[in-house]
Amino acid sequence: MLEAHGMAVEMRKQDEHTLYLTIKIYGDIAYDDFREMEQQLEQTLATMDSPRIRALVDMIDFNHWEAKAFWEDIQFTRKHGDEFGKLAIVGVDLREKLLATLADWFMLSSQVQYFESLEEARTWLDQDEP
Repeated sequence: MLEAHGMAVEMRKQDEHTLYLTIKIYGDIAYDDFREMEQQLEQTLATMDSPRIRALVDMIDFNHWEAKAFWEDIQFTRKHGDEFGKLAIVGVDLREKLLATLADWFMLSSQVQYFESLEEARTWLDQDEP
């Protein structure tokens, strides 16, 4: 039996500069899953003036990345990392915590935090940036 996998993506503009992005990752992430999300996000960002992204990435049901999808994520982060104001990564084990640390290294102008609770992550995202 094939296990369900993919990404559920929700984008909500708060104003012409701020985009709230919620990504729920479940199962294994294939390259096509990531590319679809990436294209949607790039289309939305193209309509905004000096965008700032507040993102919540729910990895609680995440298994692993296809290598090509992981590489695409790194490329995307290098291209758009400065547009992220805050990135909250929610997970349940060391793997997600390590991914948050890696994201923090690439996203120098962003605040990146790891959480084990969706509620705590949402509260943190809603706080103003310093």
